[in-house]
Amino acid sequence: MTSPVIRPRSARETRAPRSGLLAVAAEAPRVAPEEFLRRASRSFREIGPVGHLWAPSGGMQSAGWGVARRFEVAGDAPSPGFPGGNGDGDHRMHAGGVALDQVAALASGLFRELAGADEVPLRLFGGLAFDPGPDSPGSGASDWDEFGAGSFVLPRLGYVADVDAAHLYAVIDATAIGAAPEWQRRLQRLAEDLDLTSGLSGANGNGHLGELPEAASTLEALPGILRSFDRPAASEWLQRVKELRGEVLSERLQKVVAARAVELDLDRPFGIADLVHIAGRLGHSMPTCTRFAFLRGGSIFFGATPELLVRRRGRRIETQALAGSIASDPTPVRRRELERRLLESRKDRLEHDVVVRYLVERLDRSCGGVAPPAPPEVRVLPNVMHLETPIRAALPETVEPPHVLRLVRALHPTPAVAGRPTALALAAIRRSEDRDRGWYAGPVGWFDGNGDGEFSVALRSCLATRRRGLLYSGNGIVADSDPARELAETNLKLDAILGAWG
Repeated sequence: MTSPVIRPRSARETRAPRSGLLAVAAEAPRVAPEEFLRRASRSFREIGPVGHLWAPSGGMQSAGWGVARRFEVAGDAPSPGFPGGNGDGDHRMHAGGVALDQVAALASGLFRELAGADEVPLRLFGGLAFDPGPDSPGSGASDWDEFGAGSFVLPRLGYVADVDAAHLYAVIDATAIGAAPEWQRRLQRLAEDLDLTSGLSGANGNGHLGELPEAASTLEALPGILRSFDRPAASEWLQRVKELRGEVLSERLQKVVAARAVELDLDRPFGIADLVHIAGRLGHSMPTCTRFAFLRGGSIFFGATPELLVRRRGRRIETQALAGSIASDPTPVRRRELERRLLESRKDRLEHDVVVRYLVERLDRSCGGVAPPAPPEVRVLPNVMHLETPIRAALPETVEPPHVLRLVRALHPTPAVAGRPTALALAAIRRSEDRDRGWYAGPVGWFDGNGDGEFSVALRSCLATRRRGLLYSGNGIVADSDPARELAETNLKLDAILGAWG
């Protein structure tokens, strides 16, 4: 691409919609979505510092900057939530005094009334805390104050690349419709700027999805790590695992997930240029994972997660059981031996089967049409391997599929990140952990005006706030768990981010 084609304003775009928003769009070159964030944060500094990055393997790539509309989620008051919740959870969520199930309806109305929305796929991006209840650890002052219990944002300025094309878009106030030509000019300048970037990286704008050019490299290194601290100390975490295992052995719990954090002291603040840098590295080191980032004020939550929570495309619904782990190995012969050991491990199969049964039950209760899952396979990542079972539902034409947010509410938190039974596992986590998990292990993703969407579980992740980083990792504890092995496996998972840090 040598120059963008600005989409002309249609008759629909010239009337002020009831929602008060108007979308304008321009064709764009195909670039790494993090490169859009780099450029937008410089050229459109006045509309930040809220943004997102969403880059699944083989799916639509997106990034956004600024806020056109936002739904804040609060978790500190009772609410009806979605009917039935997740079956045995005890926490509820509402948004600005509105129950979470009404967020879907409000957002659908927003999309219906947004002029120009048919020009480019518009979506709300965001996430929810792992445990937004008032009894969660650190429910007072928290590292996650800028994120809260959750939020979903329609970006003011966005970039999206799908199989067919790439576009820039801006969502502006319709009352300022006279500003639309200026926004189109700004989009054109940004597209030309990105076109120069794609030329430098060797892109011709015609690559297939998943083969987008890398973000332009920077000579500046990531912030140096001055010190790192285990939170809690390793010895204390091992003791907590022993206590949780005791609750499993007493048959009070089938499984519970123990999480820990590593705190980093950095030699300078972590900023957007650093996010661009590490996102590119994660694209290389974790190519089959979904890269994500959410910027809220002075904090950036980012990662590369292997775990899908739920995906809805019309009447096709998918989820995934990902539980049971073993260290990986680059040597093919050794890796095959480790895969065999994982498939034959009684402990890991038990942990995995708990998740499969839960997801099948919850998905069947929410929409029906669930196909019997196949036996687990092994998902190979650079430093760790997991047991993986895809779970799918296909609904007949006579059945109206539930909004993806309803499915999120029904499935989260799964036994892969909380335990089983859910309410008892959450209670055990609240007793044993003194640090708020925030959005770690919570649902992150997007939804559109049709109720379609995709949410992943925010794993292999880091919260960066100025000169500080928090890396999280967790493991499922069952009767056969060995605390030392569990600690070693959490370290393997932490290496996903630490290895990319370099």
